[in-house]
Amino acid sequence: MRFYLALTTTSSGRRTPVPGYVIEAARQIAATVLPVPAATLRHETWFAPDRYVALLAWTNEPRHEWLPDPLTSVTVDGETGVLGTTGYLTDHADLDRLCTTSELGPALDRAGGAFGLFRALPSGLDALTSITRTDPVYHCESTGVHVVSNRASLGHLVARAAEEGPDGHLPPTPRYDIAPMQALVRHGFYLTDDTPFAGVTALPELSTLRIRDGRATVLRREPPRPAPAPAPLSPLRGRRIAQLAESLVASVEPLRKHPDGVSMALSGGRDSRLIAATLYAAGIPFRATTTGVDDHPDVELAREICQRLGVRDHRVKAPDRDDSGSLLVEHPLPRTLRLVRMTEGMNSAFENVISPKAFAVEARISGSGGEVLRGGWLRDQSDLAKPALLGRLRTITQAQAPLMTDEANAAAQALFDEFSTAHAHDLVRALDELYLRFRTGRWLVGSRTATLSGFCMYHPFLDHRVHWQAMRVSPEWRRSEEVVYKLIRRLAPPIARMPIANHPWRFDDRRVYNPLHRRARRSRPVRRAGSAAGAFHWRRDLSGDYVAAMRERILDTPDVFRLTDRRATERILDQDPITRPNQIWSLYTIAVLLSGEWLSADPRESDVERIRVPIR
Repeated sequence: MRFYLALTTTSSGRRTPVPGYVIEAARQIAATVLPVPAATLRHETWFAPDRYVALLAWTNEPRHEWLPDPLTSVTVDGETGVLGTTGYLTDHADLDRLCTTSELGPALDRAGGAFGLFRALPSGLDALTSITRTDPVYHCESTGVHVVSNRASLGHLVARAAEEGPDGHLPPTPRYDIAPMQALVRHGFYLTDDTPFAGVTALPELSTLRIRDGRATVLRREPPRPAPAPAPLSPLRGRRIAQLAESLVASVEPLRKHPDGVSMALSGGRDSRLIAATLYAAGIPFRATTTGVDDHPDVELAREICQRLGVRDHRVKAPDRDDSGSLLVEHPLPRTLRLVRMTEGMNSAFENVISPKAFAVEARISGSGGEVLRGGWLRDQSDLAKPALLGRLRTITQAQAPLMTDEANAAAQALFDEFSTAHAHDLVRALDELYLRFRTGRWLVGSRTATLSGFCMYHPFLDHRVHWQAMRVSPEWRRSEEVVYKLIRRLAPPIARMPIANHPWRFDDRRVYNPLHRRARRSRPVRRAGSAAGAFHWRRDLSGDYVAAMRERILDTPDVFRLTDRRATERILDQDPITRPNQIWSLYTIAVLLSGEWLSADPRESDVERIRVPIR
């Protein structure tokens, strides 16, 4: 992965150089907080001739013909500078265009890929986000310096170093912003552009941060507007599906250059099935991996998908068990330290996050972000009347209110008021766009960072052009799941009528009068787990022993109780069975983050024993 830190001074008029001690502090801090082994990093730095602007880059990627240099020379309006991209662009011609264009936003809105961008010129800095912003840009202002990075912790600690001066301790002590973490407790991700670090905010989607003459400006670009859903027999339906199918196939074109093939995680659900269909249509061979026990529908259906598509290499990874059949799972401390280092405390340790030791030039592909094609927060919303949509918005912003403090509930009420007022004219579109802004744009960042740190990772559903096309399609139509089904049928007919895991297609869950439609629905049955082991999900069904390993740290962290009521917190920790597992995971994550232990501990070196979790 490529990591960037851009610096320029806040002075206007007389240009002053970025202080040398800030540059040196940045290099030392990067070795501590970047979530890959320091020994794997190589570093490049570019300075404007008067050192008024600097762009620092680190990468753990090897030098390879497929991988871009961390910094690429550009000439824009007579100025010579450098460009850095995170993620990937599907067409090298887009990178060539970026090396000469003065307006980055309009140029990139025609591009395919999942990316972020940093550009440094003698006159100033530009940083840009795509429609998903899963390649983030974070920014803050410190004593005399603008700091911009794709790592919030790096940017924050460098800003703190600038504040403390040349004699400050490295790394500086972080200052945490506790109040916005109330959304993390409720949901496991942020519902604002805040971060855990005081003063550091995330740049919105489709935005360019421009810094010139010491002043920062955010330039927003308009997202695509959805068209009304075409009538059932309208040819426009087929054209919309064809456009989406073409953009999906185009999104996987970069995988052709990998001679060793592509590895994908395949389940029995909708999103990974559509990715498999896309690779099949593109003629790109792949091998598949599925996690679970043999009678789980994910495993059974993944095997059938592979058989129908001619995929010969399908591996099943079963969970670790002891002699009694109980699961053996990682202790929460190393698990959470790894997550905090990788996601910077912006996800809950409920999520599974890897921590690669080295970068492998190996192609992997994922179905992350596929919910956009199924309507985002609309996908399980049964009623689209205004009262029901307001109720859903209230749940999104104010869930778990009895657990939270008055201050946290007041902040949640303010978010509800803000969102409901701003989107009162179209609440259907609001739930669709808010999902993109916060669920996709804040929740997926951590897992994407983890995979990009270890592999050539491709995310077709996060592809800028795919997402742009998807958001042009009516959210009500996407919500029906007919769009995803028809895409699979168009791209890979052999798997179109296969059973689906856990829940029926939404369009199959409606009352059907046409006998032909009823017969078609019977050909798409639902497959559910056939045993307790197949249905068991240990992170949701937390055992008392596992919670006991988290309890003390949560209760010994005073700032937790700026967010939750202490007595209510003790009650959910003492329950048997546990009824609020997500909140326990979130509280423990916050406690580990605030401890600062993540700044020095390497979770891979932990010798904490695994915990036995009985299957219930």
